[in-house]
Amino acid sequence: MTSGKVRLCIVTPHEQAGGAEYQIKCLIDTLARAGRHEIFYLARHVASGLPTSDYHVVKIGRGNRIPRFGYLTDAMPLSRALQRIAPDLLYQRVGCGYTGICAWYARRHGARLTWHVANDVEVSRHDLDSGRNPLRPWLEKRGIEYGIRHASHIVVQTQYQADLLQRNYGRKADLIIPNFHPLPVEAIDKTHTLSVIWIANFKPFKQPEAFVRLAANLRNLQDVRFIMVGAPATGSGDRQWSEALMAAIGSTPNLEYLGPKSQREVNELLARAHIFVNTSVFEGFANTFIQAWMREVAVVSLHVNPDGVLDRHAIGIHAGSEDKLILAVKSLIDDPAARAAYAARGRLYATQFHSMQNAQKLVRLIESGTVVQPTT
Repeated sequence: MTSGKVRLCIVTPHEQAGGAEYQIKCLIDTLARAGRHEIFYLARHVASGLPTSDYHVVKIGRGNRIPRFGYLTDAMPLSRALQRIAPDLLYQRVGCGYTGICAWYARRHGARLTWHVANDVEVSRHDLDSGRNPLRPWLEKRGIEYGIRHASHIVVQTQYQADLLQRNYGRKADLIIPNFHPLPVEAIDKTHTLSVIWIANFKPFKQPEAFVRLAANLRNLQDVRFIMVGAPATGSGDRQWSEALMAAIGSTPNLEYLGPKSQREVNELLARAHIFVNTSVFEGFANTFIQAWMREVAVVSLHVNPDGVLDRHAIGIHAGSEDKLILAVKSLIDDPAARAAYAARGRLYATQFHSMQNAQKLVRLIESGTVVQPTT
């Protein structure tokens, strides 16, 4: 370990997966530039063969599968790893059993834990998605609730999450920090064939099938591409759903599935895209909203509208139903001026409210010596 630097452990299930992990990458980039920390990235699911000079990777547990009874069952290997490293600071994102384990360690070893809410369900009173094992989400939720009571700091993405935290758990958020992204480096070019794009890993709550139905309903439009990007579902409990989804995609002639793509490839696609569609049941604050806004893509959302931002800033359309989603997308296809206006307002908003300055705010909180008194 490097002497003279503050030891920081970042703890989350995956080293690389989706939006939360991309936010962690942006945070690490900010921390690395400052050079004040020795950073350890603790995860069960680690990327293979990707050495980095910015942090040390520490694998938690054996194998690469999700534990049958959830991440709370990694208590022993995670606790041992933390004891070996002896961090001064912990940062945990993606609420699960790891949230509680980190809080337990921090209380007993004089470390400070910053927990960062990743989606609305984490601060609701509902258990997480049950899947095929109802005990697993129950255990995960108990881990989150222990972390809520004992974390030194809690960061939320939206005022709505702050309200949920206060109402459900009597805990005030220390800061509301919107997600952050570096400014685009890609050339923005909208001269290509008009494209409507959907980006997410295939999970039931993301509702990719709603986008397939959207494309099917608009299949008679000329010179319009519908594009899906994301990793297919891999969970054994989702096999039947996944097979039906892939069959529907394959039978929709105006829909192109590109599979999983890197962040760089996603941003290049968005730089050429015209309309971005989100069909999730819930999110925290979707990174893809910000990536689309920054690249002048008009945004349409089926359900998700964090803090009412789409309406309040006129930077997107909140459909609310699949019928209205079809109408909204069709209207933007037919009206280039309206599409361009949404895109321009979106870029201005994202540049102002989702810049990397937000990462600096998060770093200051993580480093802060102020400890919030836990609730009992």
